[in-house]
Amino acid sequence: MISGSLALLQEPADEPLENYHDQTGRALEVDETQAYLDDLVIQSGLVAGEVPKEEERVILDGHEIETETRTVTRRVASEWVADVDGEGWILAERTHSSDLEADPDWPFNDFSTRVGQEIAPVRLKPWEFVRRQRDEGREWTVEMATHESNLDDVTIEWGHGALKSKAVDADVGVALTTFWNDVHVRLVIYASGYLAIWEPSEMDPELLGRFIHEEIVPIATFADDVEVEEEETEQQTLETEEVSA
Repeated sequence: MISGSLALLQEPADEPLENYHDQTGRALEVDETQAYLDDLVIQSGLVAGEVPKEEERVILDGHEIETETRTVTRRVASEWVADVDGEGWILAERTHSSDLEADPDWPFNDFSTRVGQEIAPVRLKPWEFVRRQRDEGREWTVEMATHESNLDDVTIEWGHGALKSKAVDADVGVALTTFWNDVHVRLVIYASGYLAIWEPSEMDPELLGRFIHEEIVPIATFADDVEVEEEETEQQTLETEEVSA
């Protein structure tokens, strides 16, 4: 499975990423850099760094028991795929809170330092992804559609209950399979910015990069309060008639 969270640079970097390491435990390893005729440069690799972690200690003082919480650091690593000097996006497999509240999550804060540009995680619009598949005339099926009601309650439709007419308005998350670029892509997308691809179980950096470039970046936003613009479609009418029958 391929999974991760997406972040966008404020401005594209001047150059692709390069290998880096220092004595503080931060390191960036570029495994592949692939440039294509349409000026798309997809890179992939591994990033390592130190992140804060709260640790609780139990102290015995005679007959008294006290607890002490302290912040320690631990070293972590994450795989990544990126196009930093084109559209300026990075998909990181793992993220962790940074030690500074104003900083973005690790490893995005390290990437920001490496390219000299501000970076921020984004939210995704699952309903727009669904509508893109429909409007492009692709073959697609829905497995899950999740909505948040006005009462801050979340409704999840699974299996046969996950209608296409519901998925086009899914504001929390959606799971589906779409036939994109001659490949069946089975995935889940959440508004929080999380993306997971189950099938193909492995995608080479070019294919994954193009999928993110064409299908994920266009539905990304920095806004926290994006509302779904509901629409009445012919598909809604057909599915309603099928359920009634």
